[in-house]
Amino acid sequence: MSLKPVGPICQTKDWYDYGPDGILERRPAITPATLGLTPPAAAGTSPPKAVARGECSYLNPVPLGTVTVPKAVCDRLRGESGAAQISAAKPKASQTWVDGSRSAAVEVQITIDGQQILVTLPTDADMKGKNLPTVQQLAEALRAVPKDQRAFSKKVFLSPVPSQQSTPQRTVGGDAGSGEITLYPVPDRQEQNDFDNRVMHESGHNYQEQLWSGGAQAVAAWQAAARSDDRRPSPYAAQNAGEDFCEFNILYNAAHGTKCEEVAKKIYPNRWAKRESY
Repeated sequence: MSLKPVGPICQTKDWYDYGPDGILERRPAITPATLGLTPPAAAGTSPPKAVARGECSYLNPVPLGTVTVPKAVCDRLRGESGAAQISAAKPKASQTWVDGSRSAAVEVQITIDGQQILVTLPTDADMKGKNLPTVQQLAEALRAVPKDQRAFSKKVFLSPVPSQQSTPQRTVGGDAGSGEITLYPVPDRQEQNDFDNRVMHESGHNYQEQLWSGGAQAVAAWQAAARSDDRRPSPYAAQNAGEDFCEFNILYNAAHGTKCEEVAKKIYPNRWAKRESY
């Protein structure tokens, strides 16, 4: 049985956690101290936790899956970008996909606010039944990503084959790294809002790579902020510091500069302050 991914279940292509010696290794994330940050309340003295209500309720930590902000939020963010221009499709005789298979493909260029993003996708026959976005849906999802973050995503691949990390119990819907985003087939029908949230999450990984290019200290600083909040945006945010950042970054983009910002700061005070510092 396949389970529908609740939001952008993903894999970070180039994610490595830094060890205390500063050397890149695949290892559990370090757990730094919370010096200089607001610590969780002592046991038995916990104050009431802030709760977002009404149209800001998307800010509350979700009990299952991943962060998903509503269509109205994504439409507002899209309104801050220019229209997308999509080039004519260019046939590609052979494209190698993540499992090593090869097939004919198509390339198109999406241009938004002067930024060009190369998209490689399968032929119409290979797209059928994969629940991947159309080029137009992808373009609209990219428009919902703030320009300063979208700038770090240069290529998008719509893969006709599943991620090699997918299992019968867990479908990986996308991965990102080194300026690339790959979206994979998923078992259930997807709407524009699903793609909006998935692309926002995956583009966050490419942005995060730039923010944390300083290495171990940059990663540890985010981990400290996340730990001090004592609340996660979603269960998926517990995967590693990169997933935590991308889950929260969706909420930050959604609330920043709106009336929801104040309650967001109360729910995630340390993440918000750290995100503002970038």
